[in-house]
Amino acid sequence: MRLEDMRYFVEIVNARSINQASKTLFVAQPALSRAIAALEKELGFPLLKRSKHGITPTKEGMIVYKDCISLLQLYSDCTRKWQDIAYAATETISQIRIAALPMICNNTINDVFCEIAHNYPRIQLTLFERQLQDVLNEVTTYPKTICISHYNDQTKNEIYEFARTNRLQVIPLFDDCYQFFASCDSPLVNQKLTTADLKNCTLASYSQTIETATLPQFIAAGLINYDSLFRKVIYLSNRYTIMDLTVANKALSLTGNIISSQEPYRKNNSVLPLHVTDFHLPMTYFILMMAEPSVEESIVANLLHDHYMALAEKL
Repeated sequence: MRLEDMRYFVEIVNARSINQASKTLFVAQPALSRAIAALEKELGFPLLKRSKHGITPTKEGMIVYKDCISLLQLYSDCTRKWQDIAYAATETISQIRIAALPMICNNTINDVFCEIAHNYPRIQLTLFERQLQDVLNEVTTYPKTICISHYNDQTKNEIYEFARTNRLQVIPLFDDCYQFFASCDSPLVNQKLTTADLKNCTLASYSQTIETATLPQFIAAGLINYDSLFRKVIYLSNRYTIMDLTVANKALSLTGNIISSQEPYRKNNSVLPLHVTDFHLPMTYFILMMAEPSVEESIVANLLHDHYMALAEKL
């Protein structure tokens, strides 16, 4: 039994659907079906059954499911222990670059930097804020670069094809959704709204330069055209300024719900999400890195993965 087949089986059980597991794993449904059939043939008993609740494990399948989770966790724990041994065996200083979207480059990443500095002092991290397309280019341009970005239904295939072409690996993190946020003092809060109700509002949005202010890559990825929706759009180069304007009830902001959940203004309820019924834009955050990373890159990627998965589980 291969570790990959164990992962497939666990994901199918978690998703209760081969179709949904196929989307999450980015593996064709026939390939998943063949993997499960091969496992059942190897083990000599059925693992899954269909019911009104979707695909569920058989009695024997549930035993295998729990064992697979334990084995995958053991493999992960051992791999990280071996990485620490490899790290301890060298005295080389490693410079690791992290390139991420602006919404990621906030206090949600601080804990990882602190943990790296405390436990792995020979790993030196540098964080770069980048726009969507530039994030992807960083990992192919500079050695030892780890990128954190997101894809949605419109861009998922493009991301995985980019990774395949450039010998990179994509590590999915968690699903999130863009939401509009307003000051707790805004009359829009706690109302059922449509995008038409926002036409007289000002939006504070992130942009590094005027040239990228229209954010064509975001529009192509499924985001709304800001200029056609709002009375006015203010493009700023600092995320905290955007949030300050939102708290002051001078503008709305648009960001991921989970990824921004630990920001001070969110935690003290100074800004609140709006309930816009005709606006839904989900995305999946991911890590992009070399297919054969160094030990130091793997250590950093693992810590980032654990940090963001724990963040998502809180909500």
